[in-house]
Amino acid sequence: MSDRKDRLRRGFLGVGVVTLVLAVGIVVLAGTTPVTAALFGWLAVGGGLLIVAGVRERLGSVGWPRIGAVGLAVLALGATTLGFTQLLAGAGGWTLLNGLVMLVVGLALVLLALECWLGGVGISAETFAVE
Repeated sequence: MSDRKDRLRRGFLGVGVVTLVLAVGIVVLAGTTPVTAALFGWLAVGGGLLIVAGVRERLGSVGWPRIGAVGLAVLALGATTLGFTQLLAGAGGWTLLNGLVMLVVGLALVLLALECWLGGVGISAETFAVE
């Protein structure tokens, strides 16, 4: 396993664990409302897929880069949805900044998801090799 591949997969594992801890923390601290259930589901699916991409080389016939790309895409979709919701709810001070930050995070996640899905456009192709 190349050094870059190892770092990327460890990063997926770390981000997945942190995302799942965040999901559980939201439910514990905010209770179970429809909004927190949606946030929990979004974070749990994205984090779970990133953990699988970090731990498993393959899941069926699908390699880890595709699994990671789907996990990142789920997180990006949620981040951009929350960002647009913040902007539409009322643009003022912190709400505006929060919405813009969520949109930038969503854009970064989309770009990384595309890189994982396509397997080596900007990052070397050997990083995304499936053994």
